[in-house]
Amino acid sequence: MTKHTDHFALSVWRGEFLSKHTESDYREHVKEVTARHLVVALRVWAFLLVAFGWLDFMALGHSDGFYHLMGSRLLSAFFLLSFSVMVKYRSDLAKDGVGVSILEVLGFLLFFIIYFVRPDIVSWNIGVTVIILISLYIFIPNRVVHSNIVAFFGIFGTLYCLFLLGAEPPTLVALFFILCFPTIVGYFAATRLNLASRQQYALFMETVQVNQSLQAEIKRREALEVELKLQATTDPLTGLLNRRQYENLFSREQERVKRHGSKLSLCVADLDHFKRVNDEHGHDAGDQVLKHISDLFVDTLRHTDIVGRFGGEEFILLLPDTDLDNALTVISRLREKLQASPVNVGDKVLQVTATFAVTEVVAEDATIEDVIRRADKALYQGKEAGRNQVVAS
Repeated sequence: MTKHTDHFALSVWRGEFLSKHTESDYREHVKEVTARHLVVALRVWAFLLVAFGWLDFMALGHSDGFYHLMGSRLLSAFFLLSFSVMVKYRSDLAKDGVGVSILEVLGFLLFFIIYFVRPDIVSWNIGVTVIILISLYIFIPNRVVHSNIVAFFGIFGTLYCLFLLGAEPPTLVALFFILCFPTIVGYFAATRLNLASRQQYALFMETVQVNQSLQAEIKRREALEVELKLQATTDPLTGLLNRRQYENLFSREQERVKRHGSKLSLCVADLDHFKRVNDEHGHDAGDQVLKHISDLFVDTLRHTDIVGRFGGEEFILLLPDTDLDNALTVISRLREKLQASPVNVGDKVLQVTATFAVTEVVAEDATIEDVIRRADKALYQGKEAGRNQVVAS
């Protein structure tokens, strides 16, 4: 027994995988190629059968014997060509070898007629039988086990025909060993070819499995890279951009403002009385409120706007290509929508509001801290003035 793994273990006597499942997969894998080779073999076989009819005509002429032989040849050729057409369009017929084995047995039966119609060429027929036995293994694609059965049928059928023709037992024994020789040679050659093709298949499948494992590992690493990047750039609770990421995006937008003279506004939003939510309803309720507001901000603003969590209950909103007046309009609508969107926490409905401070980025702002500092002053004024409002700075 030779094996790459237990799954691909091979029987050196059968020339097949020990695993029925693996052997079935192999035959399915090679059935198209096997079918093409079988079609060629069957058509060549049919041609040779008919072509050798000329020798019968040379010896027998227009006799009943010739017509009997030619009829058997044509009948065999008809079966061979019919089956070749079926295999061409239904490659599954070549997969298990049953059909071609039956055809080979039938071919032997028709071939045996020659012994009785033309007993004068017994030696010639024995020589042809030797060639047929080797061809069963080498020329016609089939399973080794099936070829063995057909070969032994051919050997014992030939000996029986000779026995009926009066051959002596010593002659039959000698002929038995003579016919066994091409059978043994064909068997070992076919087994070697079958083992080699299955070893190649096993290596191919192991390569496929390795490639699949590599592809799975690559996808896993890519997913991990995306996850790490997400963790590095977003707030884990709300999914909004974290401070590092929105500061990087602010720097990019600020450069665009300097190059193209476009507008950029920044808004700081601070939830009103958020500590009271945590104290009265628990931190889980507070987390739900933060997630609700984050989703509301993202869904309401444009996809080009940048929403980040500043920390605690504070948020940063960056509005590219937006001057102060337009920013006030946008944020006012956002405040109204927030006020009209209570949060369901268990069996309670929490009314949530926020105070917004809006400022426009100017050329004198060196960093985002300069802009936030200006917005913070306006935010303080808004809270002093009663919260739940939009203040400009």
